[in-house]
Amino acid sequence: MTQQVTHSGFIAVAGRPNAGKSTLINQVVGAHVAIVSPIAQTTRRVVRAACTVGASQLVFVDMPGSQKPVDRLTHRMQSAVEHTLGDVDVALWVVDATEAPKLGERRVADLVFGTGVPVVIALNKVDRCTPDVIAGRITELMEIVQDRPYHALVPISATTGDGCEDLVRELSGLLPEGQAWYDETTPTDMRDTERISEYVREATLLYLREELPHATIVEVTELDELDDGSLHIECTIFVEAESQKGIVVGKGGAMIRQIGIDARARIEAAFSTKAYVGLRVKVRRHWRDDDTWLERSGL
Repeated sequence: MTQQVTHSGFIAVAGRPNAGKSTLINQVVGAHVAIVSPIAQTTRRVVRAACTVGASQLVFVDMPGSQKPVDRLTHRMQSAVEHTLGDVDVALWVVDATEAPKLGERRVADLVFGTGVPVVIALNKVDRCTPDVIAGRITELMEIVQDRPYHALVPISATTGDGCEDLVRELSGLLPEGQAWYDETTPTDMRDTERISEYVREATLLYLREELPHATIVEVTELDELDDGSLHIECTIFVEAESQKGIVVGKGGAMIRQIGIDARARIEAAFSTKAYVGLRVKVRRHWRDDDTWLERSGL
């Protein structure tokens, strides 16, 4: 029998791009909810994912990495970060231990400490650092924190899971009384079409992260559940230039076939069923500066 939830709350996961926020959420939640890639700015939309531990339900709010806006897309992403931080119970600041803190880290610190809620610091990727480097990073972070109070600093590896139980324990102790927000079988509030579009984009980033790191957006144009329970999915990958379309399609259609194979595997794993995934590529010039288009895409 599942223990009744008596404490619950929303935890904003903030940090610089590529700090490992999405990997951490997937590790703790135990499901591939937030997409991951080696490039910065992979996360574009606010994603909520729940983890129930004992009598506590932690709702992690994965946000785009804090950054200086350079177009309408990144302006919306940064606005989403600031809005979300104003309505949470705990702020989790994820820091990449493999890099010395940069100027942007101070901006993140100002954001999380400006929320007025308890702050927990997760020093991530410690599996790739020596003890001396970890100690140095903590010293550097304390210079940024200065005299602002924080609840705990927990060294972790989001990839291996080391330290994540300790982190969850620290976060659970800060949650207010409340009932569960999410059913255990549905850990996220993302619509199926949003999840599928993100899985396709994740596959695209895997193969084209050097050529088209931020130029693509995916729209699910058809989603049908067939009589045997399988899914029929049609998606359009939009790019910003005709030359980029050729890159996504590849010679003889080889690249888009590979993207489709990878995306199908991700979708089938997430939805526990067989899936047919059809992909096409279209050009939508300057979509990153088109507010109407971004609104339609849920960004």
